[in-house]
Amino acid sequence: MYDGKQVVRVETQYKKDDLYNIGVEMTNRKGTGNYSVERKEFNYEYVSLTEKNLYQEVKKNLKDRKIEFNNKSSTNMLNGITITSGPEFFQALGMNFVDSGRTYHTGDKKGQAVLIPEIKSQKDIPTAVSYFFDCGMEFLKKYVGEENIVLAQVHYDEDTPHLQAYFIPVVNKVKRKSYVKDKDGNVVKEEVLKKDGTTSIVPKLLRDDKGKIVYEEVNGSFLNCDQFWKDRGAKSSFHQMQNEFNKFITDKGFNLYRGDIGSNKENQTKLDYEIAEKKAELEELNKEKENTLRIIENTKNRLKDLEKPNKEHEDILNPIKNLFKYKDEDVISVIGYAKGLQKKVIVLNTDNYNKDITIKKLTEENNTFKNNKELIKRNDIIKEQKDTIEEQKQEITRLNGLVKVLESSVEDWKKKVNEVKESFEKELKKWMDILKKVCKAIDKLLDRDKPKEYLEDYEDIADAINYGWYNPNKNKDKDDFEMDR
Repeated sequence: MYDGKQVVRVETQYKKDDLYNIGVEMTNRKGTGNYSVERKEFNYEYVSLTEKNLYQEVKKNLKDRKIEFNNKSSTNMLNGITITSGPEFFQALGMNFVDSGRTYHTGDKKGQAVLIPEIKSQKDIPTAVSYFFDCGMEFLKKYVGEENIVLAQVHYDEDTPHLQAYFIPVVNKVKRKSYVKDKDGNVVKEEVLKKDGTTSIVPKLLRDDKGKIVYEEVNGSFLNCDQFWKDRGAKSSFHQMQNEFNKFITDKGFNLYRGDIGSNKENQTKLDYEIAEKKAELEELNKEKENTLRIIENTKNRLKDLEKPNKEHEDILNPIKNLFKYKDEDVISVIGYAKGLQKKVIVLNTDNYNKDITIKKLTEENNTFKNNKELIKRNDIIKEQKDTIEEQKQEITRLNGLVKVLESSVEDWKKKVNEVKESFEKELKKWMDILKKVCKAIDKLLDRDKPKEYLEDYEDIADAINYGWYNPNKNKDKDDFEMDR
């Protein structure tokens, strides 16, 4: 049996972009910490990468197992767990430590020397230490699922030996928001008012009689960090895991004690509990504390008056004045008086408690009233906007009707234009035929073998004929006609 404090740290905030850095750090061992090149060769792996980097490894694992996941940059794709203890624990297991020449700058060990493992060959690593990490790995396989672990290494090249593993938080069941659907199974959408006063169309959430969102359970394989830890105890999941590991490791023969529950030292987790949740819990505790102090103060004030004895008991309760003068009936009277005080205290406490409940109820009602006022205000805005939208819809309907009328008129005019065009073309053809006949008659009149090339030429001939500008006597040496000016 060996003495030591267990250290189990959990990291739950690794996103897609973080995976590249983790993979490089685990492979190159050149991070911001203190790394020993000499001890690096003694590191070993329980689970190795099969792909070129950690991101590709995670992606392949999810794809091969057909696990659903949201491929956004904000998705927590990977969790990490580190298992170790202090130098004292490993020294008790037989490992030798030496002074690094550095000192701690913060914490309980501030100013003390930093001890590091002295490992020059494999025999400097005690079997008990290797067995400790074997047990740690066994625990992780059972706790997170062996198939979910994508990388696991034991590091001896840092100040303290430790097991570092990374796994995908996979669950078999998730809770999802339910939405209102129509008779055809399509999700109904609704218009909601946003904080900036504008509206947007979103799927309509399904709610129960109390207005709470209805969730449905979906079976399958999903990557979901929040659900993974909810299944293991929600807010107390890390606390429970610490307890389970402690029982597991002590059953293996290691005398590791649990340490300070919830401390920020050896048992601290990295961003395990969201800051917002912690603040909310603290606020609730402060409110409860203030309420309790107020009740106590009220009770004290009431008791101040009760502590003043009335005249009939004044003499009895004065031991100096009544030394050796107490009577049985006096003692009985004092006892009765004390019991009366006790009853009054109980009544006062009950009264304070009831008043406290009333105050709490009134506060909730007041908050509800305020919220309702805000709701009414928002509803008025929504109603006004809906009225405006309705007016706009009516105007659009009117304009659409007008457009249809105009379109119909345009079609009628197109038909009329086509009719006129067709009639004009017929008349034009008719007159062109007449004109051609007239031109042939002119050619015959002038005894011309070759017709004129252009219609304008016939216009000149017509003018010459009309005004007598031509010589009817033919002269073959001249033109067919000549004008007399």
